[in-house]
Amino acid sequence: MNQTTDKPILDVADLHVSFRQEGTLTHAVRGVSFSLKRGETVALVGESGSGKSVSALSTVSLLGDSAEVSGSVLYDGQQMVGANDKLLRKVRGNDISFIFQEPMTSLNPLHTIEKQLGESLALHQ
Repeated sequence: MNQTTDKPILDVADLHVSFRQEGTLTHAVRGVSFSLKRGETVALVGESGSGKSVSALSTVSLLGDSAEVSGSVLYDGQQMVGANDKLLRKVRGNDISFIFQEPMTSLNPLHTIEKQLGESLALHQ
């Protein structure tokens, strides 16, 4: 293999995520690291509440204002932790997407799947 294909497209290093609520800090992810090469697929597997979804959502800054994220998330050589909205909009959905185990937590049963997916695709194209 050449250097281009050996280089990780996604490199998460020492990821820490905490949530602050009413003055209390709750640690959700502590020191997670993994890398993914172009063409590979990753599955985050673990017990309920182990931080799988929080780890995934933190790669594209989808956790909201109460989240405190530290460590490094490099996507194609660009730092995603603290990235600007323009970069995040470009990457979300187009380059990095998620399929969570329970689609009912991500899809609204009051709207058709076509409408929900179509809206997301339109925003990213």
